[in-house]
Amino acid sequence: MNTNKWQLAWWWKCALFLMLGVAVAQAVEEKASEVEQDEKPSTMAWIKRNFGMNYNSFFAGPGLFTPLSETPGYTGAPSDTGLNFFNLISVKWKFSERFAFDVQFRNQLVVTNNWEFRHQGQRFGISGKLLKGEDWSLTGAINSDIPIRAIAGQIPSERTLIMNPGMFAVFEYAPEGSRWSAFALVQPRWWLYANNNAVAVQDVANGGTNNKPEFTINLNPSINYAATDKIGIRFGTTLELAKNIGWASARRGYMPFELGVTYDISPAFSIYTYVLTSTPIDDDLRRQQLGVANPPDWTKTASINVWLSGTIF
Repeated sequence: MNTNKWQLAWWWKCALFLMLGVAVAQAVEEKASEVEQDEKPSTMAWIKRNFGMNYNSFFAGPGLFTPLSETPGYTGAPSDTGLNFFNLISVKWKFSERFAFDVQFRNQLVVTNNWEFRHQGQRFGISGKLLKGEDWSLTGAINSDIPIRAIAGQIPSERTLIMNPGMFAVFEYAPEGSRWSAFALVQPRWWLYANNNAVAVQDVANGGTNNKPEFTINLNPSINYAATDKIGIRFGTTLELAKNIGWASARRGYMPFELGVTYDISPAFSIYTYVLTSTPIDDDLRRQQLGVANPPDWTKTASINVWLSGTIF
């Protein structure tokens, strides 16, 4: 009975969270409209023509079968100290109609258990429509952290990062006249360090250099169906090949599946709410990572997550 009450309360909190997001988005859109009316059209046009700002916020939410305050990892054990937001805010200077110089501000906010703000540094690069065709495009940034300790961020500084060239981009394929489309996050990256043996605080409890990345090829493909002009259904997975400093060779990463709903509330605000879970495909990886014959059942990896994204201007 107590479990049922806890689950009901949890669902109500999720519903309230989503309704609050919709309300905030509508308020932001109305306020932006007022500002545009108050300011001279030429000023706003100049700002939009030369600059831009967008954001992505990934909320690692609670598990379906774990305590409310913990987000489960793919092993079935908590993956962090609490529920958290990983935020990417990009500020752009447009030097052409297609490309911009881009500074991506990165931070993480843990909101349960031990509240913590983690400055993860800035990445500098070039952003825009990197590639495009008749009904497809690859949009995002080619970027890297830079070797300035004062702005490198908490974890990169502790790991003595020099640079990590890579990409954060979105691939979209949307045939004209079809409700079906394909979507993928494309995130290859390579890390270079001054000292391969230096580890961050969070690495100490997670295998030391075994937790310190060297390179990764990460794709997050999905199939999407547009139920309406603003609401869609998405089913996807993650494909990853990675090597950490302490590993002898590259390894296949976990292959979780996700199913959720996308809400295009306005040009300034989109929400993707989804259930993410590993599967029995990854049982061997769980055994290897935990060093046990019988790891937690894969259902213990299921969690509810939210991806907030949009363009401010």
